[in-house]
Amino acid sequence: MTKAKNIRAKKNAVGEPAAPMATDTASEWAFPAIRGVQAGGEYYSIMVRLRDISKLFAPVDAKLPPELRAQRVLSRTRVPKIADYITSNPTSYTLPALVGAVDGLPRFEPAHDKSLMGTLYIRRDMTVAILDGQHRRAAVAMALSQEYVRKRRGSLGDESLCVTLFVDAGLEKAQQRFADLNRFAVRPNNSLGLLYDHRDELANLTRAVVREVPLFAQLTDGEKSSVSGGSNKLFALASIHAATKALLAGFSGSFEAAKKIAVEFWNEVTRVMPDWQDVGLGRIKAAVLRDRCVHAHAVVLEALGRVGNAVLRERREDWKSVLAGLRTLDWSRAHRRWEGRAVVNGRVLKNAASVILTANLVKVHLGLDLSIEERRCEPALVVKDVQSDADATAA
Repeated sequence: MTKAKNIRAKKNAVGEPAAPMATDTASEWAFPAIRGVQAGGEYYSIMVRLRDISKLFAPVDAKLPPELRAQRVLSRTRVPKIADYITSNPTSYTLPALVGAVDGLPRFEPAHDKSLMGTLYIRRDMTVAILDGQHRRAAVAMALSQEYVRKRRGSLGDESLCVTLFVDAGLEKAQQRFADLNRFAVRPNNSLGLLYDHRDELANLTRAVVREVPLFAQLTDGEKSSVSGGSNKLFALASIHAATKALLAGFSGSFEAAKKIAVEFWNEVTRVMPDWQDVGLGRIKAAVLRDRCVHAHAVVLEALGRVGNAVLRERREDWKSVLAGLRTLDWSRAHRRWEGRAVVNGRVLKNAASVILTANLVKVHLGLDLSIEERRCEPALVVKDVQSDADATAA
């Protein structure tokens, strides 16, 4: 039996003969396809070799006003990141299907009578617009370019990408499909992304820290990007990730060494935070502590990571005794010292500035020096806080 007959004889997963790879011609494309029906109209799932992706789809003309195109303008910063991802993970990268629309009537030839599988022929003079996945399309082209020739391994161009292709006539229909495709799109939150990301070293380390710090293991929400309302969790995985990143800033050791430092540090912090322990023991609800105190919020957690970085650098020999001072800090959100730092107009605020300002207050309380950059952030506030600490000591 010849090779071609072998291919025709093989059965696919649904019991139909698998369609052989069709041959492109000068006048038309030929793609293995599955035909379907949606909203009363035909559409196709086709397999396109990566080397043909950029040739098939018409590029989005950024010079056109938005009302004259069916896609957003390409973000040039996203494309290299996706290209690096593809070339860095040649045996494990995953690219979801692109979605496009062909302005014309392609020809479908079933593998046999009434089969949903077959070959889709698209004339090369037809326009195929991309409705979803333009950054993936551009990234594939970049990954196959000469610029990336040294990064590539294997015959990337011979691999394929699924394209869901609708038959549309006109710009208005294509624009409506674009709007519909993005109507219910929701990006996974940071915590869920970290929970599932096994390539990122800091994500792996954060999960290890949560597993090995008992209070974190008990009170961390691994799915939501923040904890609020009536949640019985005290921390979000994303917040622990940000705090641990701040803790280990500038660290260049091994994964195991970093994990040891982080686990030991956070275990000590949880030990000197009796309010956190009370939540773990069920003596107070997490929601109540969030309402009353700033140290039940992500801004303080990240600030503690920043403080920890300074403590471990400057007071490596007695860092635990330094952290013991956290017990004597008044964490009440109503305390005036938090205003303008973790609290603004009575509301807890988290951004880059509030993290630095909160960390500064904690450092001053623990007797640590502020860096020149930290002093520049708030010279007046720092002086007031130092005086406040002095007054409290005198009392």
